[in-house]
Amino acid sequence: MFNRRLMIFIALLALTLGTLWWYWQSPRGESLQTGQSTLSAARYSQDLNGIWDQFSSLRQAWTTEAESEPPKANREQSLLTDGRPITLPSSERISVVAKRFRIPGEWSSRTMLLTFNGVQGHANVYLNGITSSQKIGEFEGSGGADGLEIPAKSFRYGEDNILVVELAGSIVQRTMFLGSDWPKSGKITGNIRLQAVVETTLMPPQVNVAWIGSTAQITVKTSLQHHGFSKAGPWSVYGVLSDGSAGVDEQTLTLNAQEGTDNQPVTLTFTVPEARRWTMQAPFLYQLYLKVTNSKGDLDDLALPLGLRSIAFTSGKWILNDQAIQIKGEALTPEEESRLRHTGKAESWLQSKQQEGINLVYFIGQIPDELWLQAADRVGIGVWAELPVEFIPSSRLPQPDVFRAGIEGKMLHPSLWAWTVGKGLAGDALAQSYLLKAVKAVQPDLAFALRITPAVLAGLSEEQSLYVQGNKLQGGWGEVTVETPTASSSQWVQESVVAGTWSLLMVFLVWMNIRSVTWRYKEISERKPKRRLRNAWFWNGLFIFARYGMVAGLVTSLVFRISIHSNPWIAHLWPGIDLIQAQSPWLIWAMLSVLFMLIRLLQVGVVAPNLPDAPHSLALVYWLERRYHFAVFVAIGWALIPWGVPFYAPMLGYTLLVFLFLPLRIRDIRRIGGHYRAFLWVPGIIVGVLLIWSAFHYADWIYLWHMVRLQ
Repeated sequence: MFNRRLMIFIALLALTLGTLWWYWQSPRGESLQTGQSTLSAARYSQDLNGIWDQFSSLRQAWTTEAESEPPKANREQSLLTDGRPITLPSSERISVVAKRFRIPGEWSSRTMLLTFNGVQGHANVYLNGITSSQKIGEFEGSGGADGLEIPAKSFRYGEDNILVVELAGSIVQRTMFLGSDWPKSGKITGNIRLQAVVETTLMPPQVNVAWIGSTAQITVKTSLQHHGFSKAGPWSVYGVLSDGSAGVDEQTLTLNAQEGTDNQPVTLTFTVPEARRWTMQAPFLYQLYLKVTNSKGDLDDLALPLGLRSIAFTSGKWILNDQAIQIKGEALTPEEESRLRHTGKAESWLQSKQQEGINLVYFIGQIPDELWLQAADRVGIGVWAELPVEFIPSSRLPQPDVFRAGIEGKMLHPSLWAWTVGKGLAGDALAQSYLLKAVKAVQPDLAFALRITPAVLAGLSEEQSLYVQGNKLQGGWGEVTVETPTASSSQWVQESVVAGTWSLLMVFLVWMNIRSVTWRYKEISERKPKRRLRNAWFWNGLFIFARYGMVAGLVTSLVFRISIHSNPWIAHLWPGIDLIQAQSPWLIWAMLSVLFMLIRLLQVGVVAPNLPDAPHSLALVYWLERRYHFAVFVAIGWALIPWGVPFYAPMLGYTLLVFLFLPLRIRDIRRIGGHYRAFLWVPGIIVGVLLIWSAFHYADWIYLWHMVRLQ
């Protein structure tokens, strides 16, 4: 079986795979502008946005960065080690990024807080090395703010520090229907900042506003985070609420040290008579300032804008500041959102939409960046965000607590009105339990779920369980529309030329096979075949290559025709498809052609020793091929796709014809005294592998069954 020809095809497969790897391309994204959240005058801060180096592995990143003296511009470049520069934050998916930076000496007495915003994926963060001892932390990013505390002694002062971030697939990518860990990459779409803080710091606050007539009672909940072993209390916490010209209320609270805890809760209550509400017509923002000091003179502070409004969903209506409003919204796809942030037109876009009568913007598949929320606060337009819970089987639904940091950080904005807590969920008890918890997690803002089936989701009211209808979400409260993406043509732009040429080639080869001499099974073993027989084998062999090239072409066509934006309400959840479609279709076609031919040779090689006279494997393939001349009609169908033939018709027709001619192939083998079941060994192994893979995804099939039942 393992003859010279088989080894040639194995070598060809290795060559095509190596070429595909060598020319592997990642979809390029765009650099993104981002906003800042809370401000502090007491903290040293360093912005780590900007140019980073991108790598494919931790080892490659550290090998390159650790040996990058003298600077990269002055040393010899190595294709296998050097990284490609990337500007963060970015919409591009990344596996490993590294950045060199320096820390001023005066920072050495402080604890460092490293904050990442807009991370989508599981992040492992390393400082000055990639061993376990140099790993400073890891977190599951879901689009909010994630922070790591770093001891000051971990840094090098007066010389370069190397920060390395490794990203794997997000929780949605891993847990969704038929999700996987591949590709091992994620995104950083928000601000990256390093702050040096004192012993005790104020954590980002939570704000709740209660109204008694025109009086606003504002409850600010924060906490003191102690970063060292000595707690130099007591601490004085001071808060003031200002309208921009003068303070309207202030509060002071004294806290003593508590044993056994590094986190002490703080609650301040402000009362504002005749408070100015944040409205769409007059989006007024107060300023909240918080400060903590101790007897040693340490100081930390936070300053943030604050809008006072109330939002509710009553009797199927949105109620803003005790008045019903009719929603006229527009949805932003991730691609459009990235384009606007890249060009710096986020706020001007919001203003133009407001002038068109739009009062709400829906962010599909993402938690909006601070840039959008701050702009919406100033413009006076509502925002509807999504939690990253989309098409996840019920047994793998996350606990809403994992999104707490992202939710709490965004809910400070008066423009944030509503959340979608899930899309495409099943209607079983586990999904119901998740929805009930998620609704509580996003309160006091509004909670909704999007469904792709008509059945109402248990756990939510009918008005909160929204059915996606085309490009609209609508109800008695109004509607939100999204621009329907234009149907994209095949990314294999030369496919029509390839299909036409290939069909002509197969017509020619079939004609030459018909003209060739007819030969029988017993002639396979002839040691010195006549010229006419050798000629017939030659045309048979070419037709085999053409047939498998056609099958590989059809599969390649299918891969590049998969629409990743078929439904505008569904974010692109299978990044592996996008990654494959970024590669050369010619290389994928060549690799599949060799792979299919190799599988055929293996199948026949297993069978040949068990047939009468133990024929040569390649000669046996020639003899079997005469039952596949029908493939020429499939090739013609492939060529006719530009003239209206559905793209799936050739592949479906090929599959049906293979099964239709199966009895003839079985009869041929039995007539020569063989058993056809030997031909099932290799296909059986392939099917067995697929069944094992399916068994690992049993939860996905249960989810699919539930969704079908809901139709």
